[in-house]
Amino acid sequence: MIIPTAHIADSQQLMFKTSKDQDLAWELGVFYLKVPYWLDLEEARRFGYEILDSESPYRDVYQYSELEGYISLENNQQTKLALRRHRWEEHYPLEVARFGRQLDDIGRAVIREVFRQSGIPEQLWTDASGGYSSGHGTAFLNFVHYDTSQSDLGLRPHTDYGFLTILDATEPGLQIQLNGQFSDVPVLDGHLVINFGEALHFITQHSNRPVAAIVHRVTSQAADHPVRHGIVYFANPELEGMLKQFDVLGREVGSSSVGALFAFLEQKLTNYE
Repeated sequence: MIIPTAHIADSQQLMFKTSKDQDLAWELGVFYLKVPYWLDLEEARRFGYEILDSESPYRDVYQYSELEGYISLENNQQTKLALRRHRWEEHYPLEVARFGRQLDDIGRAVIREVFRQSGIPEQLWTDASGGYSSGHGTAFLNFVHYDTSQSDLGLRPHTDYGFLTILDATEPGLQIQLNGQFSDVPVLDGHLVINFGEALHFITQHSNRPVAAIVHRVTSQAADHPVRHGIVYFANPELEGMLKQFDVLGREVGSSSVGALFAFLEQKLTNYE
């Protein structure tokens, strides 16, 4: 399996080497992105590894919900510090909060290119995306690691609910589902992994170029393997907002509240094994 690669140009536009690469990325719902020179990834990685220390003060961050705060899950190997954008400056160091805003820039570049290719008129992009394409919406910045003392899957098969996910992983373990089989996504030095989510599939469904939401999982990390650490950014619509579907003529052909779409996807999640 060959996963296409892309980069962010100085104009902040997402660029692929060839149109065939872009076609494949839209079809698969995943691609590699060359780390932009202006993204301070190493500083963010250092912060993530600090959380592995059992004495880290960041393990005391309040758990605001089942998705937000310092969280240790009982049903898989994952523990994480996960915070929505409006809490980054409150809890993260300044340089990590700034890193999150840089990922916002990448997320907007990706979703704007998706819209450009979709044929949906530009004046409707903000409305369709619940504000994300113009700098609103919300995002999670998560620092994740996998506890090898647990024997369960690192993360069970699923699709992401939001627009897109930006992943930095330094160890293997990520797999995507193709033709009913799971295949490894190798770590590509100097690159992030971008995968499309269900909300982006939903809002491009009636356009010229809908994108796929990829089913993926994280395999179990054995006790003799390195701890798998990852940084995960989720680009989402406002959880209380609306998503709209437009065709290339600008006609609204469907809509859903974010809450209703995510509730439907939560039920659908049980179908993945």
